[in-house]
Amino acid sequence: MLPTFKQNSESAQNRFAAPLMRVRARNEGGSPPVGLIGLTLACCVLLAFQLWYSSTGSQQDSGYAAGSGSSSQRRALAVTRRGGAGFRAGRNFPAPQLKNLVLVACHSVYTGLGLQERAAEEKSSWFLLDYQKEVEGQTHSFVQHIQLGVREAAADPDALLLFSGGKTRKDAGPRAEGEGYWLVAEAAKWYGAEGVRERAFTEDRARDSFENLLFGLCRFYELSGRYPDFITVVGYDFKQRRFSNLHRAALRLPEEGFRYEGTPALNAAAVEGEEATAAAFEADPYGCGPALSAKREARDPYAEGGYTGDRCPAMAEILQHCGPELFDGPLPWDGTV
Repeated sequence: MLPTFKQNSESAQNRFAAPLMRVRARNEGGSPPVGLIGLTLACCVLLAFQLWYSSTGSQQDSGYAAGSGSSSQRRALAVTRRGGAGFRAGRNFPAPQLKNLVLVACHSVYTGLGLQERAAEEKSSWFLLDYQKEVEGQTHSFVQHIQLGVREAAADPDALLLFSGGKTRKDAGPRAEGEGYWLVAEAAKWYGAEGVRERAFTEDRARDSFENLLFGLCRFYELSGRYPDFITVVGYDFKQRRFSNLHRAALRLPEEGFRYEGTPALNAAAVEGEEATAAAFEADPYGCGPALSAKREARDPYAEGGYTGDRCPAMAEILQHCGPELFDGPLPWDGTV
């Protein structure tokens, strides 16, 4: 941190006051000699220069931080900052060494009481909506997403695995989707990649796909003290456009640092329903309009709420933004914060 104005003043005064007092002591009682006058003037000039230099240096540094350089310059600055900036004094982060994010978007609450691996394949172990109960292979698809997330994280030792999903169903009890997915992986002994366990965490507030990504970024900061260099999202393949185009663009995440891994759709109805949901997010990118916000409210029966800026200060503005215009304020991953 740059020294403050007061610190600069006191430091300069201490350096120059001592020799000035010695000269004054030798000449006590007489008229001011020419040497004393010259020394006094020199001290004043040096003091003024130091104060001016500190002030302009601070302005230049802060100006560069939020400057209007090229997008490549801002991105380079963002990468530098993600590597070390954003740490809060006195706070210990659980995973400061991790640089990339593998985000599994959860789709159901796990209600199984046992931790046997086979239990995750049973319909009775999940809180399924009526339409989900009729879909063949529905619960297996949840397990596939968990397996795929673990596999992606195992392939990248710098990756943090995050299961994202809140307490979305009243009748399922106050259980978060993300926590349930983590428990399934635990029961399966992380599918042979047990080293992933220490890099696997949960996000327990997201109520829709946009919040999966938005809150996932904030949660990554809480866990690592930085923002991810690369993001891999795991979900159904028919949601790829929603994540890769709509949500990514709404958050101004660089396309070259984003990848989507999907599993096949289970039926035609899911694909048809996605067209309507994607259209809703095209018109309302941040999900604040009546239709999408009503869905969020319905998926928050325990009034958990979303994320706020005190959890990830550099994201405070984007967490509050509603649109429908795209957010054009500062963001930590493109060098504008």
